[in-house]
Amino acid sequence: MSYLPIAPGGQVPVTAAGELLLFSTPPAPDAVHTVLVSAELTAVSVEREVVAALAEAAGGRLVEPRHFGEDRLVSRAVALLRHRGQLLYDPVDGSPLSFSEDGVVAIGGEGRQIFPRVDPAVIGLVELAGEERILLGRNARHGRFFSLIAGYVDPGENLEEAFVREVREETGRRVSQVAYWGSQPWAVTGSLMVGFTSVTEDEDAISETDGELAETRWVSRGELDQLPLARPGSIAHAMITAWRNAL
Repeated sequence: MSYLPIAPGGQVPVTAAGELLLFSTPPAPDAVHTVLVSAELTAVSVEREVVAALAEAAGGRLVEPRHFGEDRLVSRAVALLRHRGQLLYDPVDGSPLSFSEDGVVAIGGEGRQIFPRVDPAVIGLVELAGEERILLGRNARHGRFFSLIAGYVDPGENLEEAFVREVREETGRRVSQVAYWGSQPWAVTGSLMVGFTSVTEDEDAISETDGELAETRWVSRGELDQLPLARPGSIAHAMITAWRNAL
């Protein structure tokens, strides 16, 4: 059995070479929560300072969970520990929760099982019809980089409807030819990001927007290198890269 300490924000320790730092014995006796991620891996929730100290003692460092965005075990570990940290009481009767032996399923006062929550979100490429340009946006609150249009699915929507709505709300454009591209778990927020491609004939906005984006911009392949883009490890980066290389 190997043990992976994880900070409350999902940060994980890595070696000097950038590889995941695992321990053969529990790395912190005062771990807040413990979950069995697989038959070979247990994740433990430890204060950030403790995880950073463990990494430093091994000659490594602490990194954000996006560095392991494609690692399914790390994503599962972060998501399960997030579930443990947020869920304390049965939402039906208010009774304190206990957890199954592996630390995954919560048990309510009447034996009710509560499974980890996953929130579906949509994200995708909007390409201008007849031109090789895609629409990128910069978020109004934390807009350090340009990324794809994204948002959460509303109750009663299917995924395609959610993407059409998000593009219209955030950019004022109408899209068609919505097609599935791929997906990625985003464990830090408990999301499952579902990616789509689409086409619009609206070069300019045809309706008011919700103000979530500080800026939108049509970008060609040659202009991508001139912009700060969504970081590696994210589905946005993977989709932009795939479009750039699709010549």
